Amino acid sequence: MSGSIDDDIARSLDASVGTHCVVISYDVMDAATAVLAEHLPTETLQAMKLASGEHLAAMLATAYLKAVPVAVDVDGGVDLTFDLKASDGLHLETLLGRDDAEFADFEVKSVPGTFREKYLPATTRAMERGEEMPSAHVAKVVSANDVIDASAGMIGRAARQLRDKSSPDRARVAFIVSHFFDRPYVECFQPLISPTLAPLDPPEGVDAVWVYFAPSHVLVWSAAGGWSDLLLGSLTEEETGPEHAYGMELLQHYEGVFLERAGIDKPSPFFFEITVSGTDEE
Repeated sequence: MSGSIDDDIARSLDASVGTHCVVISYDVMDAATAVLAEHLPTETLQAMKLASGEHLAAMLATAYLKAVPVAVDVDGGVDLTFDLKASDGLHLETLLGRDDAEFADFEVKSVPGTFREKYLPATTRAMERGEEMPSAHVAKVVSANDVIDASAGMIGRAARQLRDKSSPDRARVAFIVSHFFDRPYVECFQPLISPTLAPLDPPEGVDAVWVYFAPSHVLVWSAAGGWSDLLLGSLTEEETGPEHAYGMELLQHYEGVFLERAGIDKPSPFFFEITVSGTDEE
């Protein structure tokens, strides 16, 4: 097989002409991590289910909607509720599938996989007992479309809960989280992956579906515009990206910032660093 990652990226960009995307700056994402930590009560922050990625959904939705959640589920309600009257109103139709709602309700679901269900708990138990940790985790590389296919059941569950807990006058959003170690996706090196995705036909009552392909891609499907990439970057010549650890993606950096600012010291399965062993290089 010939070619390189650079060649694949170039072909991806050529195929992306006409793709919709929403871009926010580093400053906006940083501000989202700060305002969440300041706005939400400590007990609410501590109650977020890290294994399901609820904290990631809160961080990403706050950044792109430019609004802080006014309600977070602690007693059986919807996972996240945003007051859109506090948003600047830009791109809401792309992000939520409609621009006529005053509130948006999010249900967060994570795609099941052997890493978080088996390997991670076994590793945690071994660490707590001082025993030898599992030596390896094996995962099959799939396509981004395979990830979406695997998400169908979770989208359906989110849709049912939104129909029960929310109302038609609100934008209703299913937020799906997929862990890289459960389903490493072959498009992970491409800057834009929405052109590779097949059209989505979500259950009735869902206006938009957000998918976080942890650790590096966020996409949204909406009834108004189909698939769009949600990007993070510099919007001015002066703005530069933050320094972050080698082996981590940029969104992982902001997850770490949010966890620290919120005082959450529980381990997140999404906050990891990839290193290459068996070489002479550090």
